Amino acid sequence: MILLIAYGNSLRRDDGAGFILAEKLEQLFLQAGQSVVRLEVHQLTPELSLDISKENISAVIFLDTRAVTESGDDLLIRVEKVAPAEIGSPSMGHHLDVSLLLAYTAYLFKTPPPSWLVTVPGVDFNHGEGLSQVTTRAIENPPAELDELIDRIKKMHL
Repeated sequence: MILLIAYGNSLRRDDGAGFILAEKLEQLFLQAGQSVVRLEVHQLTPELSLDISKENISAVIFLDTRAVTESGDDLLIRVEKVAPAEIGSPSMGHHLDVSLLLAYTAYLFKTPPPSWLVTVPGVDFNHGEGLSQVTTRAIENPPAELDELIDRIKKMHL
């Protein structure tokens, strides 16, 4: 089963882009006959380690928005493979990055499944709903790397 974890704030315009992309990915995986669980949270917390460590989870995709400038050249969705961070004496705060969350999962439960961070470019984080044109274009025109990730995960489940 594929676990999609989207995080952000849909009331801060582009910050909710991960939720929209997660919904699209969920539909693509379901159409391909894949089992999917989609979680939507405001931030990554240690409790998500429980979901990641479930026996039936074989891949995790984290979806978020990253801040860019509208005139920049980094206006595409970015796909990165992620691994657990090295931790010495971690604090148990309630706001984590992906690598630290995977480290907690490994430390508390088991080695996490293959994981990726998919980020959507965002330029408008003001109060309100809806996405900027930059973010909308990125979601409507995903890069080949995203299609390759989807294909790779599908092949893992054959």
